[in-house]
Amino acid sequence: MPRIPYADETRLSEAAKAQLGNVPANVSRMLAVASEPVFLAFGELGKAFINKSSLPPRLRELAILRVGYLSDSAYETFQHEALGKFVGLSEQQIAAIKAGDPAADALDQAEAAVLQFVDDIVKNVRASDATLSAVRNYLDDTQLVDLILVTGNYMMVCRLLETTGVDEDDEPIDWNAFSRS
Repeated sequence: MPRIPYADETRLSEAAKAQLGNVPANVSRMLAVASEPVFLAFGELGKAFINKSSLPPRLRELAILRVGYLSDSAYETFQHEALGKFVGLSEQQIAAIKAGDPAADALDQAEAAVLQFVDDIVKNVRASDATLSAVRNYLDDTQLVDLILVTGNYMMVCRLLETTGVDEDDEPIDWNAFSRS
């Protein structure tokens, strides 16, 4: 039971209902409580991160999962473990991400650098020079900024999920359908 009621779908505009239909999940029902311009823009931002980011999908999902684990957000990790597998992360890689273990054999050097970078900016806000330098060996400037933004976005999502008490969905989002929306 959420701590704040989900949006009353009968009171949503057609545009908001359409967006809710794109991702029929409890997180969307909670996001729809926001003002309509924020809800609609947030949905477009989410689609851009998933469908149009310069980050390779596996690195994007590594970052999102790490944020979810650091935030103790069962909802976030449930949904993005499914998407991580959809984009090719193995069970061993997901276990290494959960453990925060950049030395794990399952992670390549780029994945390890991204993992350390995400840990650094979540915990310290500003990445250390060493962590920034390491991740720049694998990401160009656009990818790096996308990584920072996706990390911050999912920190915000986790805080929404945990503060409002969004109920876990019975099934993961159909990421194949979402990627076409």
